[in-house]
Amino acid sequence: KYTTINSALMSTPNTWPWSRSWRRYAIHTVVFVLFAVSYTIIWDRELVLSPGDRRRQLAYLDSKRTPTQPYGRITIDQNYQSLLHPSAIDSSLFRKKKHQEGGGGEHDKGYADDDSACDNALLFLPQSFAHNGHASQLNNYLLAAMIATFTNRAMIILEAPPSLNEFKSNSQFGCPPEAWETVMVRTGGMPKRIGWNADFPNGLSRLIKHPVWLSRQCPIPCQESHTYEDWDELRLANNITLVPDGPQEVSCTNSNTNGRHSNVIAMGGRQIRDYFQSHYKEYMLDRSPPATLEAAMQSTLKMNYEWAIRLGAMPHEARLFSGLQDRQEIWDYASAFMGRSGIMRFQSWIARDVEEYVAVRSGLPLDVPYDAIHVRRGDKLETDGKHFVTKYWDERDEQGLMSLIVSFFRQNEADKPKDYIPFTQYLSQFDDIDCHAEAQPRIVYVSTDDPTEVRNEISQLLKDSEGNTLVTKDACHKFKFVFSPFEHSLGFHIKTGNVKADCEERYARNVAGVADLMILAKSDLFVGEYNSNWGRLVRTFRLRMNNDAKLTAGVRPVVERRIKIAWGPKKPGPPGW
Repeated sequence: KYTTINSALMSTPNTWPWSRSWRRYAIHTVVFVLFAVSYTIIWDRELVLSPGDRRRQLAYLDSKRTPTQPYGRITIDQNYQSLLHPSAIDSSLFRKKKHQEGGGGEHDKGYADDDSACDNALLFLPQSFAHNGHASQLNNYLLAAMIATFTNRAMIILEAPPSLNEFKSNSQFGCPPEAWETVMVRTGGMPKRIGWNADFPNGLSRLIKHPVWLSRQCPIPCQESHTYEDWDELRLANNITLVPDGPQEVSCTNSNTNGRHSNVIAMGGRQIRDYFQSHYKEYMLDRSPPATLEAAMQSTLKMNYEWAIRLGAMPHEARLFSGLQDRQEIWDYASAFMGRSGIMRFQSWIARDVEEYVAVRSGLPLDVPYDAIHVRRGDKLETDGKHFVTKYWDERDEQGLMSLIVSFFRQNEADKPKDYIPFTQYLSQFDDIDCHAEAQPRIVYVSTDDPTEVRNEISQLLKDSEGNTLVTKDACHKFKFVFSPFEHSLGFHIKTGNVKADCEERYARNVAGVADLMILAKSDLFVGEYNSNWGRLVRTFRLRMNNDAKLTAGVRPVVERRIKIAWGPKKPGPPGW
């Protein structure tokens, strides 16, 4: 059945590491079962600041020395280029593998690293999903990467050309200064803008760096015979209603590579989500045991081993991954692999401007522990979150509030109660965390699309003599809140505003959104909800693999930095969903 997904998966020779002996295979299988029983621990290192005071030690800035990267006349601090601390990313993984277990050939990267690497491709067209928010687009990119690595395809991004791009400056993420073509009118004067920089990345590529281990450095396939419009038509043809058994693959010939054929699946954001849910997810979770060693050579066990290698796993990690049975364990391993491999790094101009936003304007101390709360209201509560809001108030219906809430949703009358989960529900997630009277207040960064109302809710809470917030008179925890410095009049989401509106304003929203995502992902404790794309994306980058020495000692291999879910679903699902 896997042949229907990608015939290339079955074309690899039977020389993978497990073929050396049945005994070795059996030993590994036992190890799989032992580790698969339970896998996630909470990353909760302790730093004693006062007697008996258990405190955090995770700050925004990496505790390890961080290398910088040159960018023009400046250098880029990598603390502002990813949702992970730089020390948690290992870009050398694919180079290291050749030294493992006598590696070489396809087992270094999970695919044949030769001219055939580009023969099978997932052509990802992100333009059709460009009206979605930051986290929605980034999650969609992760989901595309999951499908590409699982099916052993190069993931190639095809952006819309300027003539077909509906956004001013040719990107939904706005225009930094580099997006303009300029000339100097007079010596010592300001450069004059004369048009768009034709060499500057468009679309999604203006936001993120697409890693080589995904693209395999493959060019756009069949450029002589297929235009962007042709590929977009093939994307639209992959309609889940009309083609329910999996996306259609198109074969074409590349004249610039001595006539090599490319087998291409063209998909955009909608197709990625539809086919993942109805088609690929089933196969990714399949862990049917092989009856014999010969069957194992072509089994799901082997396929998942090689999938893990393509995600950045080391051989021993890939063997562990291929034996997992629990679906959330499988998704969390995939998340940890991708994060460590550096799947999501932002472009240098994004990092430059995020640094200015976070380090200069945010007011957040960067070298001390802090927590973060994400409060998503707006349109999410009118659609996806409506049921949970109603349920929340139903469980607290002590004064007849439920009937008013239901009436609000049905009639939307201005005099009805607010249709959201109160901020105190988020603060209640700290109740089961130890604290002491002499402890310092918890610094909490608040990311929200409703800052005025959240500030109003905080203003109604108790304060101590130093101005710190208390939830109740006898509360143990004290809070010092930090809000985003973003100019609220510009809106809060990248999808806000007309596509042809001021691209500098859109870029300002872009930078603010990326900065908030970084702050949330790197916090010591994150409080949010999985009803929002933000909460699900942040969790993906709060998972990491434990080191080998600890695994040998029996410690579980996937570590989750602490997360508290304020309301809604408790299970996050697969990365990118």
